[in-house]
Amino acid sequence: MFRRKLTALDYHDPSGFDCSDETHFRNCIVWLEDQKIRHYKIEDRGNLRNIPSSEWPKAYEKEIMPTRIES
Repeated sequence: MFRRKLTALDYHDPSGFDCSDETHFRNCIVWLEDQKIRHYKIEDRGNLRNIPSSEWPKAYEKEIMPTRIES
């Protein structure tokens, strides 16, 4: 399912992407921000680029999902 979408986005390894692998997921998120979204300046993406960090989920919440819709 992801392979076609990642291919359309020109992802570097769509056939090797494993959505259940946390490292693959994190790398994909960083790639999306770097190549497609580009909302933040490069220097502001540091916490998100630190993929092995235990603080990565906090960076993801802060930088990728800055607003939450309350229900």
